[in-house]
Amino acid sequence: MDNELKDILTNIQGELNSIKKELADNREEIKVINYKLDRHSERFNSLDLKVDNLDLKLRNTEVNIRKDIKKLSDDNETMIEVLRQHEFLPN
Repeated sequence: MDNELKDILTNIQGELNSIKKELADNREEIKVINYKLDRHSERFNSLDLKVDNLDLKLRNTEVNIRKDIKKLSDDNETMIEVLRQHEFLPN
């Protein structure tokens, strides 16, 4: 009976040692995965900033284009009015 119990405890101890080794290996793998996730997170944050900057530049460009179109339209109306006043264009 003592030998049987001893064998069972030895087997359990062997299995526990095996589990400890697997856990240690898993911890190392998790560290590597966390490192890679951190790197990807940094890249995504950088890309988000770039997209935000690009969006802001695009909006500024759109505003400037609208201003230019408005100014050209005003200039065009002014030229037409001057031409009409000098009778180069019919009323």
